Parts: sequence; C-alpha cells; structure tokens
Amino acid sequence: MITRTVQLLAASALMAWPVVASAQATVCDLPGAVEVKRLNFVGNDTFRGYVLARSIVTEPTPLARRLFRLGLFGDRRCLDRYEFGRDSARIRVFYRQRGYFDTRVEAVERQLSSSSVEIRFNIFEGPPTIVERFTVTGLDSVPERARLEAGLPLRAGEPFDQRFLNATRDTLTRRLRNSGYPAAEVLGQTETDYERRTAIVRLDVEPGTRAHIGEIDIEITPRPATATDRGAPQQISEESVRRLIGVKAGDLYSERRLEDAKRTLVLTEVYAGVLLELDSAAREPPGDSAVRVLVALSEGYTRSARASVGYGTLDCFRTDGEYRDNDFPGDGRRFELRARLSKIGIGRPFAGASGLCPLLRDDPYSVRLNYYAAATVSEPMPVWRGFRPNATLYSERRGEYNAYIRSTPVGGIVSATRQSSRRTYALAYQLEYGRTEAAPAVFCALQNICLEEDRARLLRTRRLGVASAGFTQDWSNHPAYPSGGGVAHVDLRHASTVIGSDDRLQFTRATVDFSLYFGLGGSTTLATRFRAGTVVGPSQSGTSEFIPPQERQFAGGSNSVRGFRQNDLGPKVYIARGYDTVRADGGTAPAGPNDTVFFRARSADGPLRSVPTGGSALVVANVELRLRSPVFPDRLRLTAFTDVGELWTPGAPQRQDRFENLKITPGIGVRIQTPVGPVRVDVAYNPYSPRAGAAFFDVPIQLGGQLYCVSPGNALPVTGLGVDGSAPLQASGACAADFQPPQSRTFLRRLTWSFGIGQAF
Repeated sequence: MITRTVQLLAASALMAWPVVASAQATVCDLPGAVEVKRLNFVGNDTFRGYVLARSIVTEPTPLARRLFRLGLFGDRRCLDRYEFGRDSARIRVFYRQRGYFDTRVEAVERQLSSSSVEIRFNIFEGPPTIVERFTVTGLDSVPERARLEAGLPLRAGEPFDQRFLNATRDTLTRRLRNSGYPAAEVLGQTETDYERRTAIVRLDVEPGTRAHIGEIDIEITPRPATATDRGAPQQISEESVRRLIGVKAGDLYSERRLEDAKRTLVLTEVYAGVLLELDSAAREPPGDSAVRVLVALSEGYTRSARASVGYGTLDCFRTDGEYRDNDFPGDGRRFELRARLSKIGIGRPFAGASGLCPLLRDDPYSVRLNYYAAATVSEPMPVWRGFRPNATLYSERRGEYNAYIRSTPVGGIVSATRQSSRRTYALAYQLEYGRTEAAPAVFCALQNICLEEDRARLLRTRRLGVASAGFTQDWSNHPAYPSGGGVAHVDLRHASTVIGSDDRLQFTRATVDFSLYFGLGGSTTLATRFRAGTVVGPSQSGTSEFIPPQERQFAGGSNSVRGFRQNDLGPKVYIARGYDTVRADGGTAPAGPNDTVFFRARSADGPLRSVPTGGSALVVANVELRLRSPVFPDRLRLTAFTDVGELWTPGAPQRQDRFENLKITPGIGVRIQTPVGPVRVDVAYNPYSPRAGAAFFDVPIQLGGQLYCVSPGNALPVTGLGVDGSAPLQASGACAADFQPPQSRTFLRRLTWSFGIGQAF
C-alpha cells in the first residue's frame, strides 16, 4: 500500500512537469531537428485524443502550417527526445488520476522522411477502479447535514477519480464555512483493493465550533494630503459602511457573505484599499462562539468626470461625457450623469460637415442631432439574491441608419443586475413616452397606411412599456483575442397593455447569440458564432397595432453578414428617383386632367435609396479564421471569414419577404492592435441580386409631401393630374413589391467594405 502511494505521489509530480516543459522550445531551430508531422493515440476508448494531447509535451506541427507551408499558420514542431521519453509516463499518470491504475502505454516513432516522423501512443486502458463505498463522518452535530452531502462530485459506483475526490473535499469545506463553521476541515482516507479494482473512500469532517459574527471593528483612513491635494475628511460614515457590509453582529458566520461584503466595498469605488479579515483569537463576549471581523478601509476620490470624442461611419462625429459621485447622498450610493451627442457634422443644429460623413448624406434619419442625457442612482449593495438595483431617468433621440428615428422626451428604467467575473443576469422594466418616425414608404408597404393624415395618427407620441431579461455567460480566455472558450447571450423583451404599454405597441422579442473559439496551434484561431431571433406581435393589419420599428430584427453590417451594408439584409422598400406616367387606356398621347394614369418607376434607373423595414425572424452564422500576419506580427492579424444569414417575415404577402435561402458572403480582413482594442477593416463579396420590394416616390414636403406607389407592376390608378395645380390623387391599396434594382456586374462593385473597433464577435 505504501509503495503504491509513493508511486502515485511521484507520478503526480511528473504529471505537473508538462506545465514547465511545454514552455521549452520545440520549434525546429536546431540542426538535425526532426519535425513531428502527426500525433495519434490508439486504444483510448475513454478519453479523446485532444484531451490526452494536453497532458504531454510532444506536439505536431499545426495542420494549416503543414498544408500551406506558411509561417503565419504557426511554427513547425520538432521532437524533443528527452521529453518524448517521459510522455508515456505522463499519459499513465493521467489515467491513474482517473482511476485506471493498470493502464499501459507504448510509444511508437515512425519515420516519414529523413526530417519528419509520426508519433503514435498505443494505449491499453484496462478496467477502472470503482468506488465501492463512499461515506462522510463527523456531520452528526451539523443541522444542515443533508444539504451539505447533496450533489457531491464523488459517487459510489463510479471510477475512482482523484480530481473528484479533491473537489468533494473542497466542496464540503466550502459549504461548512458558509454554514457557520469558520475552522472546518475535511480529511480523507482511501482503501484501495487493486486486485478487485475497488476503492473505499471515507471523508472525516472536523467542523469545529459553530460561530456567529461578533464585533465588527471598522477602521477608516481618510484620503491623505499630498503636494497637490489637501486631502479630505472622512467621506462615508461608519454607519453607512456597516450598511454596505450587509452583515451584523449575531448573524451566522458565512465565508461567502463576508466575501460579498468585501466585493460590495470595492464596487463602491470610494476606497483605494479594502481589507476584511477575521480575528479568530478574539471572542466577544468571553466564552461565546462569536468571531471578530476586522475591516480596514483607505478612502480615495468619490467624484470623477470623463469626456471623449470620436468618429464613426454611422455616427459622424460623436462625443460623450460622464460625471460620477460614488457617495450620494453620503451613504455609499452612486449618482451618475451621462450625456452623448452623435451625428455632429451632419445633424441639425450642428450640420455643415456632411463631406466628412458621406454615408449619412442621403439618410433622412441623420439630419437631426442624436442625443442622450440620463441621471442614474445605483445601489452598490445586493438587495435580493445578489441583484443590485438602479434607476435611470433619461431623454434621447436615436436613429437607425436608413430605418427609423426614435424620439423620447422622457423615459425611465428600473433595473437590477447580478454580475460575477464571467456571468451576468439583468432584469429591467422600461417605460417611455415617445414616438418612432419611419419612412412613409415603410408604413405604406407594411400596413397600407399611405395617407399623411393616417400616418399622423399612427405616429403620435405614445407610451411604451417593456419588461426585459438578459443573461450573458463568458468563458473565453481573452477579452480581445480569444483562442478558446466562448460567449453566450440571451435577451427577452415583452410589451403589452398589462405592463403599461399602449395598445398599439405590443410585442414579444427573443434573441440568442452564441460564440465559440478554437485554438488551432500557434496564433491561429477559428472563431464561430450563431445568432437567431424572433419578434411576434398582434395582427399588423389595419392601423391599430404594429411592432415598433426599433424592436424589429435587422441584419447586415460589420457585426452581422458583412456582404451586406448596415441593415440591408432582409425586407425593404425603395424610394425611386423618378417615374413614368402611363395612361390607363393604353394611349400614347400626353395625359390630360380627366385621364386616369399609373405611376411606374423604371427598375433600370436604380433607386434613390433603399429603406430596410426589418423582419420578424433572423438567423446568422459566422465562421472566421484569425491568423498572425507575416509582417508586423505583434500589431497586425489577418482574417478570412464566411458569413451566412437570412432575415424574413413568416407569412408575409410578398414571396421575397418570406424565407427563401441563406445568403453566403465570404471575405477577408485586417486587425490592427491599438490601446482601445483591435481596429478592423473587412471586405466581403456579395453575389446576390438586390431583393425586390415596393417602390415609392416621395414628393418633397415643400411640393406637397405626397407619397406615390410607383412599382413597375402597380395597378393603383391616379386621377386629377394637373388639376388646378393640386396634387394628383392615387387610389388606396397594396403597393406591388416588384421593384428590383439592377445588380452590379463588375467584381469590385460587388465588394462591401466595413470598419469597426473590436472583434466582429
């Protein structure tokens, strides 16, 4: 038994060696080096090959490097014979730690050429050692025994895995220390019958004395004076600090609650230093089980201000600022004032630089300044199940390129968030009083609301009440350049009269976004992403109810399907450059005041602009290969990507607005590393013809402000042409959705460029 234990300890030390050894150079930088072309595992029925490969030092040259023979796909890997001789032992230790004590490993080296080899490990696993009996002793005096023993990682009847044994000990210790036992310890005893391949595991618990929180001793050091700062008196009172801590004398001891208290003090951003620890030697009163808590705080600055300026292709020039008071009104709550301006240079009253924002010159929703102003009060202390509440009062105007503009004179949000380093939960209720302005053509195409007086009634300022819930899980290994792990996000939004929304503003919206990252060796990463969403609402017929444009699904752009411009994938309508007047009787003479005519645009002329109407169903998938650049590798990275997606409305009257086929747009890009994150430039190829849609001619307001259906196949008669100088009258009805702009014939015109800061996903 002792011999087996010594062998296991020695093997465990050897198992830790790859962490150091893998840092050694296995690249082919020495004369006579032999490249490892392939690495295979045979006989490993229980564990996958890529799992075993992480336990050894020997590794092959990345597949992409072998195929393309380019250094940007990673370095060539050569055989280190010293480490190769120890890799078999590392694999045996890997199996031993998981209960496979009889595993044998045979290393085989096969010569492929004078300078390359194939490495194969033949594995004979053997049967595992099973946990025959698992018991926990020492919990008879603990009231929560059933809860403490529930769901432990180690279970009888399963392989004897040392990792599960250690995790079980840690779990029990943690649970005890969160249940009033600050000195709890868990010791383990194992009896292994190697012939029968069974193990008996017993954990002996020494809970110690059950304790409560005693005296909480708080020491606060005000901000000291310096050569440029006169310092400050104590800013937050001791009473406020006790409220922020959230535990008091007499509470049952919990290590987790004390950790949460420390986190809350740090999140106030008032203190430059936070120390919270136990003085277990002190008892108050004498002989009781109370433990003394020591809190030492060093105050910093409670107020801060920030301002920034920038430029974006869809924002023109923009600026934002923030003022924060972390001690409002003297009890540790946070008060924030935030303001943001965008469309500077293109939007009134700060227009005049349209030449610097060429993409926005023809966007009717960028002619006014966009703004956002808000005041927020936040509670740093969790009030319910770890959620921290805050309330915001705001006013804003926000436009979406070529789609809509949302003006909100006043709005409010009450929200609560629960956040850890990798996981975020968010709950919110938003009530705002505002209006959404979309192109007249959008309302005419979607709801047959083509008359100005009808649109005016629909576009009145109304209440919009939305309840939302969001969840984000981030297990990626790097915030800017992930090469492993992933990110998942789920967002749900609902509006109805039950929660205060107007009866014309009701919907339910759901979006799921999921990204995974895979390291392929060297600096090569395969990034994948899937996004899907839907929005449903009441009947969109007539003028009574519709889904607000800002709540519809949109796709296309630098973070979506990059072969399409922003929001340009999916249903749309067109604003025509002009139209022909066609007599209803088929005559060729000029039409007179008493004639009935049709207005019809010429598709060959192309539209003045397209207006995305959004859809109610969305699916997008992205695959991106991220590579190290052969030049300036520390600053540049290259990408090759393929984006796939579609946006549609199930049951739409127009065939082209229903699901037809997935759009596939490949492309390449460059990432430039900067202090603010990677700046990216992407270009994608779009082989598809523009989607057909209804065409309208929008008469300028100064000339009457009329909207006419001018689709090539429309059958809406027009009368009163030129009568007394008044505008002609077009019959009401659905506008035919058969206007299709001509497709670009040259390769260069089918390329779509996009720019951004940060990774696309």
